[in-house]
Amino acid sequence: MPYLIGTDEAGYGPRLGPLLISISVWHVDGPPSEVDLYDVFAGQICPARSRDPNALVIDDSKKIYHSGGPLRLLERSVLGCLATLAPWPRTWKNIWTNLTGSAPTAFEKLPWYLAYDEPLPLDASNEEIELIKNQLESLWQTTACRLVNFSSVAIFPDELNHAVTELNSKAEALTRATTQLIATTLNKLPEDDAMIVCDKHGGRNYYLPALQRQFPETLVQVLEESRPQSRYRFGYRKKMNEICFRQGGESFLPTALASLGSKLLRELAMRAWNRYWIERIPGLKPTAGYPADAARFRQSVEPLCEAAGLPLHLWWRMR
Repeated sequence: MPYLIGTDEAGYGPRLGPLLISISVWHVDGPPSEVDLYDVFAGQICPARSRDPNALVIDDSKKIYHSGGPLRLLERSVLGCLATLAPWPRTWKNIWTNLTGSAPTAFEKLPWYLAYDEPLPLDASNEEIELIKNQLESLWQTTACRLVNFSSVAIFPDELNHAVTELNSKAEALTRATTQLIATTLNKLPEDDAMIVCDKHGGRNYYLPALQRQFPETLVQVLEESRPQSRYRFGYRKKMNEICFRQGGESFLPTALASLGSKLLRELAMRAWNRYWIERIPGLKPTAGYPADAARFRQSVEPLCEAAGLPLHLWWRMR
């Protein structure tokens, strides 16, 4: 069976917290370029504009979640889908291990993560996650299309600062991490054709050098490079793959699920960060980490970080 694969990030713009990149992989029944999973799953899985109250919403995270709001819709989609692959994570720490493969090293260095944990889900219920799991497993059987992989990469400030300094480009750091995640994922899959859709990286239109660097054993062919989308074709492990970097890539269901996974992990990371500092600085308001508000938060916490021997590069993103 061929694959539809989507990637998306959360946390590209902020100055605090990690950058998350996620990928979701779906077996499909038919040529990848001809399958629209929203059509296949119509009435069961829908974009945010759908008014079907019984459907599971999978869409761009910006359309279903606003910073500081309840996490219920994110949890329903992410935990419900994860539950079809393995026992779904019941704690804050477990979801990081589940999606990233192991606890990030930042959890051993940074005090706001070191001792933090809490049960999941936070705003959804155990019962609705189990119900969604059962509905999705039935859907996979009736449609012959199914989710087969869902994973993430977390890049915390220290690592991101290093990458941006080395490459002199935050967009290039994002693209390299994304293409590496794609290659790692393809290596784990049985050989078959794949259609890969990524949301565009910082308005960038040209991805050939990054793709050729990641897949040096094959010739990457340019199909289109434009503002709306940039498409490429490459052979890999005896199969042909097409990859598209697209404006509004989250209209592609696998990319939309990747968007939700990245956003949920990002929000959970910021939850730990905010709770740690609010407990130590009375009256401090939480932050989502975006530049203007991050500067306000930095001014409050930097003296305490210096006293604790936590240099700026460990927790503040230079670009």
